[in-house]
Amino acid sequence: MTSLQYVSILAFSASISLAQTSTPELEARIEDLENKLNAIESQQQSIDFPELMDDDLTSVYGMGAAASKIYHVPAGVSIGGYGEALYTHDDDGTDTSDFLRAILYVGYKYNDNWILNTEIEFEHASTGEEGSASVEFATLDYLHDPAFNFRVGLLLIPVGIVNELHEPVTFLPVNRSRTETVIIPTTWRENGLGFFGEHGSFRYKAYIVNGLKGEDFTENGLRGGRQKGSKAESESLAGVLRFDWVPSSNIMVGGSVYQGDSGQSLDIGVGTTIVEAHAVYNLNGWDVHALIAMSDLKDVAALNRIRFPDEADQDIPSVGEEMLGWYVTVGYDVFHSFDLGEKALLPFVRYEEVNTQVTVPNGFASSGKTDQQIFTVGIDYRPIDELVFKVDRVTIKDAADGESNKINLSFGYVF
Repeated sequence: MTSLQYVSILAFSASISLAQTSTPELEARIEDLENKLNAIESQQQSIDFPELMDDDLTSVYGMGAAASKIYHVPAGVSIGGYGEALYTHDDDGTDTSDFLRAILYVGYKYNDNWILNTEIEFEHASTGEEGSASVEFATLDYLHDPAFNFRVGLLLIPVGIVNELHEPVTFLPVNRSRTETVIIPTTWRENGLGFFGEHGSFRYKAYIVNGLKGEDFTENGLRGGRQKGSKAESESLAGVLRFDWVPSSNIMVGGSVYQGDSGQSLDIGVGTTIVEAHAVYNLNGWDVHALIAMSDLKDVAALNRIRFPDEADQDIPSVGEEMLGWYVTVGYDVFHSFDLGEKALLPFVRYEEVNTQVTVPNGFASSGKTDQQIFTVGIDYRPIDELVFKVDRVTIKDAADGESNKINLSFGYVF
């Protein structure tokens, strides 16, 4: 029953009662009716729908704009989200289309101090095929002061650019970089707690989380070691520290360090260190992203033998002891000098080098296929800030003389 229906019934009942009651009883019934109407009005205010759909898309504490919506509402619920769909033509003649992901951000602001924020992700359109439904993050924040706040839950690991800013309107190419996929295993989240804040133009995050699962590392990087908060083995923990200098909303320069063991239930530590530095410049029509990341792993020979107990060392595709990747993306908005409102058209290029087997233990196999140069060229069109259409061509060359090409088309949205 809607509030309007309820009020109508109350008013109708009251009109009947008024005709049958004396003056003292009439006053009491009027007072009772007023109290019920006040209660309904209070309830309506607590679920104010314009507030639910607040269109403020300002980033807060380094998170994506839509993920930050809960920080802007006075109280109660906030809803946001994003999604993206992809069509790919491979040079081997294979054409595929995929609704990559549809995301809902749902938050609840209990008061000015306590905030719950969640991201629910549906990947590849259907769990009946190869899709999945996951909690991408779920954090409970205690906001004490802009410079010092507490966070606990399923946390996005604050490493790199894309892991926290992964909405499709935040980067130019169709797909995320390989460096921020296999060395920084975006989207990367683990269970943990920590502190975050900002002072002037400086921001920081410091978390303790469950470590990666080294048993699932491969010659192609660290991505398989993500535990995603699902029954995560937590014998091995890790710490991560990030600092950024953000002199304006258009410039960010910073870096982060992740360090901890990834052995979990194994009898080895698999010490894992990831270090990265990054910069973002988005001003005067230019959009530039740059990042370099490297990782260092211990106990790799023992880890290889655990992964392939029945294989000779020389036949085992080794996890890299050292991995290195970097990229630069440069785009320019050709509409920048024209009065076209929110419209933007950005031709761009991205050059990337990534090698997940810079070094391997003596006697183990390495492959030139893991040493890649990736060149991407394309166009990013935005009719409004919340919508993007992209097309790009990607060429991948590796040290084993392999080469592949693909053309990608996509559209994305954020709200």
